Amino acid sequence: MTAYAKHADISKQAASEQLRRVGIDYMASFDFEDADRRRAAMRHADRAPFTKPIYADPAPPIDPEGHEDSAGPAVKTPAFAEVQTRKEHYRAELARLQFEQATGQLVEKDKVEAEAFRVGRLVRDAVLNIPSRLAGILAAETDQRRVHDLLEQELRQALEALAVGDDGGEAAA
Repeated sequence: MTAYAKHADISKQAASEQLRRVGIDYMASFDFEDADRRRAAMRHADRAPFTKPIYADPAPPIDPEGHEDSAGPAVKTPAFAEVQTRKEHYRAELARLQFEQATGQLVEKDKVEAEAFRVGRLVRDAVLNIPSRLAGILAAETDQRRVHDLLEQELRQALEALAVGDDGGEAAA
């Protein structure tokens, strides 16, 4: 290991890492020239897919599945035009969403949740206020049909007040 590190003019740690990456067992004896060739090939192997021109006419088809064919390993890097197409698609989607928001067809989730909470609170308050308004009247009433009519009338008034937009339902009182 020390001899190869001096031969390659690198540190022992770098030599062991590079030999491990190219598949040479440095614990056994190995050929320095073979190790140099493998290291040089490995250094340029990572850049190989990016050395081809972007607009080359006879470009081999890119296999999206990444299968190998007779020409060698498939290249998974997308073509420039494909990347541009995706970029324009996302820009168009963003423009569509902004347009729908500006025209009122699309609203923010937080605003919808806040409005739903507000309406739910109004309904709850309107319904829970009914017993305090009717308790005295119903206590004095003995006719079951009259009690039913009073309750139905009060509930209907509270819900109709909410439907028209009266925030407190006080019109029902």
